[in-house]
Amino acid sequence: MTQLFVSDHIRLDAFDPEKDAAVESAWTHEAEFLRLADLGPARPLSPPQVKKKYEQQEKEADKNYHFALRLREVPAEGPEGPGRLIGFARLYWIDWYHGAAMLALGIAAPADRGQGYGTEVMGLLLRYAFDECSLHRLSALMPAYNLGAIRFFERHGFALEVRRRQAVARDGRRWDALQYGLLREEWRKP
Repeated sequence: MTQLFVSDHIRLDAFDPEKDAAVESAWTHEAEFLRLADLGPARPLSPPQVKKKYEQQEKEADKNYHFALRLREVPAEGPEGPGRLIGFARLYWIDWYHGAAMLALGIAAPADRGQGYGTEVMGLLLRYAFDECSLHRLSALMPAYNLGAIRFFERHGFALEVRRRQAVARDGRRWDALQYGLLREEWRKP
């Protein structure tokens, strides 16, 4: 039987409001991460605000699937141990009738990026979206200045579909918002 939520190093999990709110709150104080992960304005959230966000996400569980990204093994130098929260992944705005959804993922700490975790997460998410949920297409939205995300999604077969010119304002500059898409049959190609 295929593992849906576990890869070599990563586990897709539910968020634990009691344990994870403080960790995610710390992420919201890192403007660089927020500006890479979201097109909205960066703003810090307190742990109680993050808990409320989790409660709201639970109310929208039929159209939005939120996953905590956790390490499966103890990092050699890390005291946090197995199950350390390193990021998020989500399928959102799920349109069951048309078989479409948006996809987003983020790994918070720079030290956790470039370790192959994102590739493992993407593999899990694509298999989950296309095989388990029987979706037909996925889309991802990112700012044009996030060159790492652009390369990452293109490496996984996503194609640029929409360019919203000067849709994102950052530091007195305008940037395009890019929407990438992947169809099930494109994912299935050898």
